[in-house]
This record gives sequence, structure tokens and C-alpha cells, in this order.
Amino acid sequence: MLSFRLKLLVNAGVALVWLLPAFGQSEETLFPMVDRSRYGFINKAGEVVIEARYEGAQISSEGLAAIRLGGYWGFINSEDSIVIDTRFDSVYPFSQGRARVEMGRGWGFIDHSGALINDRLFSAALDFHGHLAPTRSPAGTVAGLEPNWGYTGLDGELVIDDMFERALPFSEGLAAVEKVRKAVIVSLNTRWGFVDSLGHWVIEPQFHSARSFSEGLALVRLGRQWGFIAPTGSMMLEVDYDQVFSFSDGRARITSEGLWGFIDREGGIVIPPVYERADDFSDGLALVMTGGKYGFVDPDGLEVIPAAFERARSFTEGLSYVTQDGRSGYIGLDGRWIWRQQPVPR
Repeated sequence: MLSFRLKLLVNAGVALVWLLPAFGQSEETLFPMVDRSRYGFINKAGEVVIEARYEGAQISSEGLAAIRLGGYWGFINSEDSIVIDTRFDSVYPFSQGRARVEMGRGWGFIDHSGALINDRLFSAALDFHGHLAPTRSPAGTVAGLEPNWGYTGLDGELVIDDMFERALPFSEGLAAVEKVRKAVIVSLNTRWGFVDSLGHWVIEPQFHSARSFSEGLALVRLGRQWGFIAPTGSMMLEVDYDQVFSFSDGRARITSEGLWGFIDREGGIVIPPVYERADDFSDGLALVMTGGKYGFVDPDGLEVIPAAFERARSFTEGLSYVTQDGRSGYIGLDGRWIWRQQPVPR
């Protein structure tokens, strides 16, 4: 029940990779747009700043935007100059000066120049947060066992040893990790806890599942019971729903009998579970589906943007990518079009 940052938008039979921007970026964000199966970029005002000529595109982060050309990914700057050659199988946005890239069967990290921060490739990796990135040791490192997760620093050196079954990015100074005991290759039990940036246990492994801290609380599950704990490990709120998600903008998504709603930090229902789908609050609004169409509600459940879209994604920096009547584009927080695809000539 992770909140994924990678989302796919499909238009004209081509997938548009949508990734959220990194924190701390200093230049104007560029948003990918598609025109006749080619990709370019607009700015927040909806002006086309880079003409559609690429095979794929991602929202910019830290002043660079990923583009695909010749089947491989690289990065351009706001002037449409290729800064990092297109040589990667896949890429993710920059975070804390590092971008996660896939090369062959391994994952590594590059800096703004495109140089790998070290020669070690991982079998899996997640983005940097708190100057550390969860990384999984290369396959075959430990004979007879699946590769384990640890944490790598910005210099590419391992800071926390590969000793976890699973590991999530650091958030609010702590990271949720899963520890397993094994006899030979047989798992005896597995529990989640939280470690600090030195790998020391702050909350001992005791939960059947856990998610990262968000707004001072972390979602955990013990048996069938969901709840939210404080950084001390104290249980602050127990909830009883089919599914529960982390807090965002003071609201947490829940499902009951297949329908979606939201609770507040006291556990009270603030938006009843009446929606067919819902996403976390972002930019003060939450994406919801009703009657097969998407719209947006505010933290009190008021419909701010009517459910009129066949497809939609949560807001990022004040823009949401939506599809209406077969044409896709971006709307602002007021629901008005910022940029929209031109009709295809017949």
C-alpha cells in the first residue's frame, strides 16, 4: 500500500512517464506535453518552451528534464541542450543532486554532469532522501540468499550495511525497514521497525508492515490492526478500515466496502467513503472518481473541480494532467485549462 511516485499517462498509444519533481529545485519547472506522439515541454503558464521532438519526457527536477531519444534516456536543460547523453535504459528525477539510472541489469546514481558517483551497480535502488538512498546489493553477492537492502550515501559509499529484507527511503529522520531472521535459507519471521541515519534501531522491529513517516506519524500494521505511531514508537491512533494510507495535508485515505474516503488526525471521517477511487491530497486538493469520471475535492470534501475527466492525475506544482473528450492537457487549481492538445486533423 505504498504511495507510488511513478505514474503512467497513456495518450495516442504512447506512454508518458510522469514523475514528481525533486525538492529544492531552483529553475522553472518544465512539464512534459505530447503532440502527435512526440514530446516537448511547457512552462507553468502553459507556454510551449521546447517543441515536441522526443520519444519520451519527464517533468524536470533540479533544472534538468529527462528525455528519450533513440530508445535511451538522457537529460536536457531548459534551453533544450542535451546535458547528459541518452545512454540509459531508464532514469528517475534528480533528488539531492543525484539521479537514479538503469544500465543493463543494474542501477546506479549519476550527478548533474552525468558521471556515475561510483562504479558499483545495484540490483535495485530507490531515490535519495536525507542524503541516503536505499540500495540492494548486486545479485549473487551472498550465495544462496536473495540480495539484501542497505543505504548508500551521496558519495556512493555504503553507510548502512546490507542487512534488511526491505527498506524504504528516509523521511523525517527515520527509515522503515524490514528485518528477517533466517536459518540457512528458511525465513523464521519478519518484522518492520525504524532506524536512524547511522542504522541504529529507534523503534525495534515489531510490526507486520510499516510505511514512512509523514506529517509526524507513520502507518503500521500489527496483525490485522492498522494504526499510526509517533517517532517514539507510541501508538497515537488505531483505525479499522479495509485499507489505510499515510497522512497528506492532514488527511489519510481509507477504504470501506470498496469505496474511498478520508479521515483526519483524530481518526474521524471528514470525507465519507463514497468514491470509486481517490488519491492523496496534493496542493490542497485530492483526486477522486465518481460516476466513472475524475474530479477534485478540498480537505472538507467540497467538490472544487467537477468530476468531468476520463483520466486525471494529482496536482504537482499547481498543474494536473487530465483527459477530457479524448484530448489531454493540463489544468490549474481553478479547473481551467492551462494547455491542451490540439485536435488531430482528419
